Formats: sequence, C-alpha cells, structure tokens
Amino acid sequence: SHGLRISAKGQDDGLPEWRVRPNYSAMCGRYTMVDPYKVREAMLRDFGVVIPSELPRYNVAPSQLVPIIRSDDSGGLAAENMRWGLIPFWDKSEKPKIAPINARSEDAFSKPMFRQSLQQRRALFPCDGFFEWQAHEIGPKTPFHIRMSSAAPFVIAGIYEVATTVRPEATCALLTTAPNELMEPIHRRMPVILGPETARRWVRPGPMTQDEMAAFCRPFPAMEMVACRISTLVNNVRNDGPEVLGEID
Repeated sequence: SHGLRISAKGQDDGLPEWRVRPNYSAMCGRYTMVDPYKVREAMLRDFGVVIPSELPRYNVAPSQLVPIIRSDDSGGLAAENMRWGLIPFWDKSEKPKIAPINARSEDAFSKPMFRQSLQQRRALFPCDGFFEWQAHEIGPKTPFHIRMSSAAPFVIAGIYEVATTVRPEATCALLTTAPNELMEPIHRRMPVILGPETARRWVRPGPMTQDEMAAFCRPFPAMEMVACRISTLVNNVRNDGPEVLGEID
C-alpha cells in the first residue's frame, strides 16, 4: 500500500464513497495552505509561477484538486491543478482501483508504478504545513501539524501523470523519506521537502540516477521545523477551517 485503501463501509471521514481514502498508518495524507497569498508570493519569487490557489485550505486531502508546479514544454516552469492520487499511465479505466497519494523515495526509482513518472514527470507540491498522526499502544492516534519554524511556505517533491481522454485532469503523488529528529517520535516517514534551489533542480527535465535521487530525498533539517499537537478535527476532511489547527497542550 502507498497510503491509500479503498473506502470501507461505515467509515465517515468526509470523502465521497467512491473515492480512495487515506490510511493514517501511511505518511502525509493531509497538508495545508493556510495563507494562500503568502504561498503564491513565495512560489512566484522562487519559481516564477502563479499557482491557482486563492482560498485558505486547512485540510487538503487525497482526491482533491491541488496546485502543482512542473516543467513545461519550453523548459520553464508552469503551475496547474492536479488530482491528488497518482493514476499510473497504463490504467485506462474510468474508476481506477489504485491511486497512491505518496511514494517511498527509496522504492520509486525501481517500482514500475512510479519509475516512468520519476524520470519524465517530476513536480512540486506548494504548501505551508502537513499533518501526521502519532500512534500509541492503546487509544486513538494523535494528530500533529508540522511546519517551518518561520511559518514560511515550502515545497514537497512529487511526481505526476498527464491527463487522458478518460481522465481530464493530471494526477499526482508526493515523495516520502526517513524521518528527521523532529518527526521520528511522531512517525516513521516524512515528506521530501526541498529548498528553492534544490526544487528547481528536481523539476528540471531529464533522466535521474539512483544516487541523484537519494541526494534529493534526504530528510529536511529538523532545526528549521516545528510540530504542534492538534485536535482530531483534522481526521474528517469536511473540517476545513482554522479550528482544525487549534493546538492542544
């Protein structure tokens, strides 16, 4: 599994019944764009693109449309909305059975599902934070919101598949890596976060070696990040307001 499972009867997390649902044992199934103007400003400054996002999003979830940055045909960068959940290029069905929201960076280089996208269609997920759930021996998991200490926007490395006649939208997945010191007590995985210069190299067209891939996918420095414990409101995607980020002592 790569972070998704088919919907289970009786589960009410706010996602439509036919959509695939996040599995919280997988990594980074939700993220935020709390300040869309700040995110847009940072993406324009760092990548020269205007992302299609104007409303605050406190609980971005799988199967939703999300703004993605990719290289364009002229060698520059472009931004467009894509459906979060990568549908492999060989799947021509109208209702695909698998649409992973993330890919382990250690495996993506060799797995047929991700291999072609990784070599030809690399992308960036703009955001200003992500969620992770800490498991306990007993009781419900504890959600955390993780962001930069400076509250600055950032980008997560991803891959995408282009739109088809069956599916009018491109689809995408983000990459995960081993946790840094901040994330380790919370979860065994974290997203591949890239600084602006590294991110520009990531989306540059052209093949990539396994060593190059590994260099991109190192854990982001923990000293630049902060994690805040929040309520379980985030568990339901219908909750998409500032109350989702209410901190708990």
